[in-house]
Amino acid sequence: MILCIGMIEDGLEQDILYKNYINKDNPFVLERYAVYRGESNFNACVLYLAQADELPSTFSVQDGAALICIGMPAEIYKKSSMHLIVLNDSTKLLDLANDVGRIFFEYNVLEQKLQDSVNKGRSIQYMVDQMAPYLNGNELLVCNDDFRMIGHSNKTIHLNEISGLDQPAGDGTLPAEVMTFFKNDPIFSEIRDLKEPFIYESSIFVCRAIDMNVFRQGEYVCRTIIAEDRNTFRGYESGLLQFFTGFIQLVYDLSSVGSMILPGDQLVDICVDLLNGELIEQERLEKTFLQRGWDHPGSFVCAKILPSERDYYNRTIAYFCQIYNRDIKGCCFFEYEDAIVSLINLKDYNDSLEQFTATNIETFRDGYFRIGYSNLFNNLADIKQYYFQAKIALKIGLTQSPSIWYHKFSAITMSYMKYKLTEDIGGRYLCAPEILTLYNYDRENQTELLPTLRKYIDNQMNALKTASELFIHRSTIVYRLERIKELTGIDFKNAEEALYLNISLKLLFEE
Repeated sequence: MILCIGMIEDGLEQDILYKNYINKDNPFVLERYAVYRGESNFNACVLYLAQADELPSTFSVQDGAALICIGMPAEIYKKSSMHLIVLNDSTKLLDLANDVGRIFFEYNVLEQKLQDSVNKGRSIQYMVDQMAPYLNGNELLVCNDDFRMIGHSNKTIHLNEISGLDQPAGDGTLPAEVMTFFKNDPIFSEIRDLKEPFIYESSIFVCRAIDMNVFRQGEYVCRTIIAEDRNTFRGYESGLLQFFTGFIQLVYDLSSVGSMILPGDQLVDICVDLLNGELIEQERLEKTFLQRGWDHPGSFVCAKILPSERDYYNRTIAYFCQIYNRDIKGCCFFEYEDAIVSLINLKDYNDSLEQFTATNIETFRDGYFRIGYSNLFNNLADIKQYYFQAKIALKIGLTQSPSIWYHKFSAITMSYMKYKLTEDIGGRYLCAPEILTLYNYDRENQTELLPTLRKYIDNQMNALKTASELFIHRSTIVYRLERIKELTGIDFKNAEEALYLNISLKLLFEE
């Protein structure tokens, strides 16, 4: 992120002995910083860190260069065109470099978070939450063209509180008195077409604000606002708002008309937060579902959709999230862990995953996507566990049947259990000792006690049915069962032992 000298000054939190600029003169030009190494030319857009006694007496300065000097430099530096900060000569250069590096790093992290928010289709509210800590405690708001707050940094809007106004309605719509004022305010109409940040003086609100408009295809669609509600504006507040608004503009540039990942839709954020193990306030959850017209508790399925190699190469995952949110009803699609995740509301499909699949399978095939579906669940707070089900269904399903387009967890549960049982040790070594005893006895004596036991357990220990299916006399089955008991001591009436025997047989015969 490109910074300005005022941001560096505030971030240092040190006493400044001298500076040759004022806070209102804070262009965002600093691309990086460098410790001074004896050069006589100060390059554009670089912030130099230097000891005063190491600076040359003659030098040249390119536009946008800046200098933080430990100790007072020669007078010529004070009068130069580059911005200058002078610190106490007791300051250590290494400590200064660490502090400046931290400031650049923090703002670069912010820039990356906002860019990721756009790429992954996260909501305007999420982006407001990322930006708000950098605004000196002042409130950040985003209001769309129909007077609805689609993002605000406080749980309740402080600007309304200190102005004696009601809070917005549940869907974010501003109070009628505020809407009426703005609709009749000639200044409000004039500023709708401004492309740069502007000051909106206190009027119906008791404090002023810095605003910036956002447009889609040349039409005004929303406005970002920093209110001077707690602290006096710094000289670079307009620049920070312009930086933030650039990402909001990008959201509108990328979103289709009618897309379900619209500014103010927080379901993506909620799902991602829950998948990351965070707790969600019930009020926030209910409000989001109300905006969607969904019931909660509901009837949900989680899907993991595996993109093709071409999607990774061409970076089209975010695009398909947008398209599917627009075209497929009852769903919330978003990018997560390099794949597409979908929360599917089966209420729109008569509570039937089969109906959802039949309705949309051709769409997913056209994109060359493979899908894993979880079991049905009712509480969105459980989505993390059902996402794991979808991941497992996709992983095991693709291993067993790579030509099939979708896989349901309910269909591969037993395969998954076997996979987990044998993940660290072969199935033979998990078998009950009695099974291995019969296995070895059969090999040495050319008998068929183990196949008999397997069939007997498969038939719920029905001896007559087992004898019929093995084409042997019932006296033979009785003899074999007695011989099995003699060799192993198996107690067929013990349910836990019978279960272990059944699992052991499956592991042994399927190995």
